[in-house]
Amino acid sequence: MLISIVIPTYNSSGFIGDTIAAIERYVDGSEHDFEVVIADDGSLDGTYERLKEIAEKSPLNMTVVQLFTNRGQFHALMAGLAHASGDYVVTFDDDLEYHPDQISHLLEKFNDEPGKWDVVIGAPNFRKRKVWRNIGSWFTNQVNTIMYNKPRQLHSGGFRLMTGSFVKCMLEYRTANPILGPLIFKATRRVTNALVEHQQGLRRSNYSLSSLIGVFYKNLQNFTDFPMRYITNIGFGISILSISASLFFVFQYITGIPWPIQSPGWTSLITSVCFFSGLILAAIGFLGQYVFRVLEEVNKTPNYQIRNMIVFRNKSITSNHKN
Repeated sequence: MLISIVIPTYNSSGFIGDTIAAIERYVDGSEHDFEVVIADDGSLDGTYERLKEIAEKSPLNMTVVQLFTNRGQFHALMAGLAHASGDYVVTFDDDLEYHPDQISHLLEKFNDEPGKWDVVIGAPNFRKRKVWRNIGSWFTNQVNTIMYNKPRQLHSGGFRLMTGSFVKCMLEYRTANPILGPLIFKATRRVTNALVEHQQGLRRSNYSLSSLIGVFYKNLQNFTDFPMRYITNIGFGISILSISASLFFVFQYITGIPWPIQSPGWTSLITSVCFFSGLILAAIGFLGQYVFRVLEEVNKTPNYQIRNMIVFRNKSITSNHKN
């Protein structure tokens, strides 16, 4: 059984060697075959050159993909997944927030119930992160539960093991803004958790508060019509309420109960405003859902563009240059 470890990385020349060394020690004691696929997201600190040096000396089968420019972690991750050939695929951070030996816990979950799961996500019992990061993760997890019908007790995270066949299916989604969590829940419901240990990473996270908010916004914008459906429902609700209010105001105008209406035209004005405001909201939401369907059909923007790629197999080097 071949297991692919896919690592997106950016400006990690100072510590990526420690990450690879930890993987080597884990692989050396494992009964499975491994390959490591690293996607360099347009680093400017010599990360790609450092990875080439490591790969020449490492006993691991390694593929190093260099992207033209920095597009973000998820684009790099999709590039790495596209070049993974394992029966199982692990997505792994470059800063050792999870030690490689935790991969065994994910594999155990698959082996306990063979064929039942497409994805096993590592769920730490405690995260060694800043408080605001933990709060943000909790909030995103709750929103994903609502938007993607994710089971509430299911933890979403970046350390995960997927079957190779599921990865191929997921790569068929050609969205311009790939975010792996929503893609997974969009493609399958056969997802579960395995308890793992979290540790302090080798560097501070590249994600600021603003970038995390940006990721959350892309979740709403690209992977679900959840906001539009609710806007539509709210619009129709307002229209229905305005009809009820119109009947009440007509009754009030005729009978003067509970108080007489003194301003001529007020009844027709307020009911018309309420009714058409509701219809406008409903129409916007309805059209928004159509636009979302169109985006799903026609979005063919490349997720990544490769500058170079090197593949090490038993110390033989294949180099592809795409200029």
